[in-house]
Formats: sequence, C-alpha cells, structure tokens
Amino acid sequence: MDEKKDKLKYGDLAYEVIINKWNEMFYNSTLPTAQDAMTRTYELAKALRNICNNDSELLKKIIPTYEGMTDALKAAQIAKAVNAPVTQMPQALRMVLNALKADFAHNEKVENTISDIMEDDDRLFYILLPKKALAMGYRESALKVGEKNLMPMVVCVATCIGGIATNVRLKVDGTFNWLNLLAYCAGAPGSNKSDIKELCDLWLAEMLEEDKTILEKEEEWRKLFKKKRNDKNLPPEPELPLRYIPLNNTLANVVLRLNNLDERHAVSVTEESDEISAKWTAKELVEFSVYLRKSWDSERLLREAKSVDAARCYKDHLKWNVVMLGTDDALYRFVRNYNDGLQSRMCFTRMFDNTFAKKEYKVTLTEKQKQNVRDVAHLLGLMKGDISLPMLQQKDDEWTERLRREALKCDDEVLANCRKRTHTSAQRIVCTMMLCSVAGKLLKKHGLQKAEEMIKDNEDLLQRMMLKEQTPDMLAAYDVIADYLVDNDIYFFRSKLAKAYEQNRNERGGDDSKRSRRGKNDTIFDLLPQNFSKSDALKMATRVKGENVSDNSIAKMLYNWKNSGLVAMEGGLFKKIAATCQ
Repeated sequence: MDEKKDKLKYGDLAYEVIINKWNEMFYNSTLPTAQDAMTRTYELAKALRNICNNDSELLKKIIPTYEGMTDALKAAQIAKAVNAPVTQMPQALRMVLNALKADFAHNEKVENTISDIMEDDDRLFYILLPKKALAMGYRESALKVGEKNLMPMVVCVATCIGGIATNVRLKVDGTFNWLNLLAYCAGAPGSNKSDIKELCDLWLAEMLEEDKTILEKEEEWRKLFKKKRNDKNLPPEPELPLRYIPLNNTLANVVLRLNNLDERHAVSVTEESDEISAKWTAKELVEFSVYLRKSWDSERLLREAKSVDAARCYKDHLKWNVVMLGTDDALYRFVRNYNDGLQSRMCFTRMFDNTFAKKEYKVTLTEKQKQNVRDVAHLLGLMKGDISLPMLQQKDDEWTERLRREALKCDDEVLANCRKRTHTSAQRIVCTMMLCSVAGKLLKKHGLQKAEEMIKDNEDLLQRMMLKEQTPDMLAAYDVIADYLVDNDIYFFRSKLAKAYEQNRNERGGDDSKRSRRGKNDTIFDLLPQNFSKSDALKMATRVKGENVSDNSIAKMLYNWKNSGLVAMEGGLFKKIAATCQ
C-alpha cells in the first residue's frame, strides 16, 4: 500500500496536493462539472505532464475521473496532452508550485522536492537534446554557458556558423540556399547574455582577425586624408570587404559595408539591441527590417541614391547573419510590426531566469577548448558545396505536418503561421551541428593541416560525410530545436500576432474579424464527440475561445477539417475519420 502511494508522489510532494492547490488557485476549490470536465482534464494533464515524465499511465492514476467523464474520455484527453508539442512548464503550474513552496516552508523535504521540479524544468531542453548532437565546438560552447542556457547558445552560435560556412548551401523543400539565420536572445539584466557574446566572438575570431588587418589599411588612408585633404593626387577611399559589421553604426555605413563585401557572408553581433532602436529613426528601422528579411532569403538588394556620395548597394544575393541580444523590453522595441515577415524569419530564444537562482561563477574555457572552437571554425570557413539531406528533410516534413494538424484541430492561426518558416531555420541550425561533427571527425582523425587539404582537394567529401551525419540523434535534435523555436514564438508573440491577424481581417472587411483568440492550448477537434453537428462545434469553440466566435469562422474551421481529411459528412453529421485522428 505504501509502495503504491509513493508512486503517486514526486519526491516528497503528493500529486494530489498539487491538484488541490491548482483547483484552489484557479477555480476557487470547485471541482469540474459535466460542462467543463473535458477542458479542465486536458488543461491539468497538459500542465502535469511536465512533472510526470510525459507518462500517460501515471497521469491516468493521479487525475480523477470527474463528473460527466468516463475513464476512456479521460484517457483520450491525457493522450492528447502527452502528444502535444513539447514546451517548458506552463506558467500556471509554476505559480502553483511557488505557492506550495510557501505553504511548506517548514518542511525542508517538500521544499527541496519543489526546487528539484523547477531545476528539471529549467533544464528541459538540455535533457531532451541528444548529447551526441553536440559535436566539437558546440560541446565546448555548452560548457561555457551551462545546461540551463544551452538552447540560447545553440541558436546564437548556429547563426554565427551559418555566416562562417559561407560557401555551403542546404537544400530545403527542393531549393538550395545558404545557412542564413537571424537570432534574438532575450534575457533580464544580469542573465549572463555576455557569455553568449563571448562565444560568438570566439567562433568569429578568425573573421575578426582578418577584419583587423583591413581596418588598419582603412585607418592608414584616413590619416593620409587628414594630412593631404586638399591634395588632388590623394588616392580614393579603398572599398575594403569587412565581414564583421558593427550595428552601433549609421544605416548608411552598414549599407556601404554590405556593398563592399564579396560573395561571403557578413556577420553582426550586438550585445545591446537598444543601440539600434535608439540610434536609428523609425524609417531606418523599417529599412533595416527589409535588409534582414532579404538576407534570410538571400534575395537581391538594390539601393539606389541620387547623390554621388550617398550609400548605394548592388548585390545579387544579400548574405548577412545577425545575432542580437537584449532584454524583453528591448525586443518589443525592435520588433514592432508583426505583418512584415521579420518576426517569422527570426529565431527567438531566452536566457534562463536567474532572478532567484543561487550565485554561480562563470566558466572559463581552457586554451585547448578555445582552440578546438577556433579549429572547427577554420574548417567551416573552407567548406563549400550544395548539401542535400533527404532524411533531415523527411523529419522536417513530418514535424511540419504534425504542427499543421495540431493547429488545425485547435483552429489556432498563430501556431499555424509560426511553423511556416521555423522549420527552415531549424533545418539550417541542425545542418550547422552536422558540419561541426564533420569538422570534429576530420580534426580528430587527420589533424588540422591534413583536414584542410582534404576539404580543399575533395569536392564530394562534404556531401558524403554529411549524409552519414543523419543519425537518429541528429534527427531527434531537429524535433527539439523546432519545438523550442515555436515555443518561443508563442511565448513572446502569441497575443501580438493574433491582434495583427485580426487587424488584417478588419482592414479587408472580413466577416470573421471579431473572432476572439485567447491562446488556449486546447483542441476543439478532440473535445468533440465522434459524430457531431455544426451546432456542437460552435458550442465547443465558444467554450474554448470565448463568446465572440462567429458562425462564419466555424464554417471555415469545418471546411478546413473536411478538406484535410479530419472529418467527413455522414447522415447530416460530421464524423471524425479514425485514421487521421492519431
């Protein structure tokens, strides 16, 4: 009996206590009724799965079968919650646990259990990401930032690597393109964003050294210009190809730097994104947004000007990877328009919230570890070729379809749109991890000099080795990274994106412009019975989304379900098609 009871605990904290506190805080200690039992069962399962190791059998034991529910209906709601995209602990559960921590301040064992729960959640994506996917370079970078900031490091370092491996193109959805990435890392003051900046500079060390020589030549010309300002024989200002472009700059200077580049990537890393928002006008910020969007797509950039001295740019393919770091507030000052496509092209990540964390000393990499990073980066700069990874593409297709169906069932326009470009960015990030694995294996087996020669002399080597990098661990890493990117899109922008979509409908005069979107993580489709009417769908949507659900929006939702093979008409009712409801 005691053994069975222990299984219904997390450490020294009973799940029953957590559920009771949940009902107390959010439902005035009332139990679900027949009208809301399905919704509340799903909501509870979606939260508790984070502390039940996504174990559906355990969730069946700890969640009661409420009024109006059967064990089968409860099992269906739990299965749906367990199979939903991976996220960190919902804020509501974190609030419950913090409240319980105060309640059990006198009980050290329970306090420690709650601290363990929080700790595991902070490490969630570190736990999920296969460690074998962290090859040389990434492995050392992970040591620098620690487990809780692993994902911000992966996203930002991948953005730098995409610029270093400037001659590598990846085939995504049938089209080859460079590893173009845009990253924004948000974190509170003192959240150790400087560690990410240090790592970016370490990866870009060779690029920065090359630029240093160029800057010295430019400085020589400036000194000469000052001395012989009126000399008719003064040589023209040299057009030098700096690859690292500071953003604490005028937009005109940025354009000139981009224009002076050859066919290689430019890279920018800024530790304070506000230096852009504060320095540039609203018009310049719009123009900057256009350049970033074009860089993600490697589109042509033509910037003309009337004045002879004005900044111009003529590039067939703009290749520019950008890493920005700043606070949440600074993020919203930078991303202001949610309909122009910049938000959907950027990879957003967030530093671990260390507000109440114990003091930790920063990790300093050894010279050997730093050299490993520099050696990998050096080889990445030599790599060239078009990479086709069919197994990664298949994994991408599966993930995209899973998210599409999840969004369709929820009638969740925000989630549906967030997946559209995220999958491409996720593929590019995983490709950088595979490239590092290739570089690490060459270095380990042949040494730096021989590895250089092999990359330069054998054009097929990279493609052959990359095909072998499509391991189960690397493919699993894709799911973790893609889920993480979407989770952050939803975290930062759900309400803002929903408002932007509604504004668009208002401007078009659409009939569904008043539709309410509250960001519920519930699935209307799964809450409905096997056979249901349009009226049933309207009632369920109203319960999940609120009162402002229009008849037209329900008609569109049902049409989408039918068109996607989720339902079929039978005897005047909609019937779920079992094969598509797994």
